[in-house]
Amino acid sequence: MTVAAEVLADETVVLSDERGAARLRRLGPGVLFFVCEGYYSVGFYSQMVALVEREVQACGRLAMLVDGWDLRSVDPAFRESWTAWFKVHRDQIHMRLLVRSKLMVMAANLANLFSGTTVVKTYANIAVWERDCALDFAGFRSRAKVSC
Repeated sequence: MTVAAEVLADETVVLSDERGAARLRRLGPGVLFFVCEGYYSVGFYSQMVALVEREVQACGRLAMLVDGWDLRSVDPAFRESWTAWFKVHRDQIHMRLLVRSKLMVMAANLANLFSGTTVVKTYANIAVWERDCALDFAGFRSRAKVSC
């Protein structure tokens, strides 16, 4: 499956295929916000990691604030690709991942296990996730209020 990419006027990057979609936006230096839904094939990885790489190179660090509430599952190759990347960059990045799917919690736990550290912290409580995201970006707003 081919993952289509579009850049909106506000510089939000929208990635999509028949089964999933992602909206990625830079909130500030070293902080990226992702809204994820559906199912991610490995085709999402290269376009996502390109944005992440640019931010890490520019800032030396990265907080990935990920609203994965509507993300159902990911292809094992997608997870494995991110895990390998996390292993190399584990001292520069962290992810705050909001999820409700047990499959996504398991995928995050596997990524942490194989990267050798806790890069991904999962949340099932929206208010707690929002509070912790505000530690990385003081202007972070409720997922209900964020438009991207």
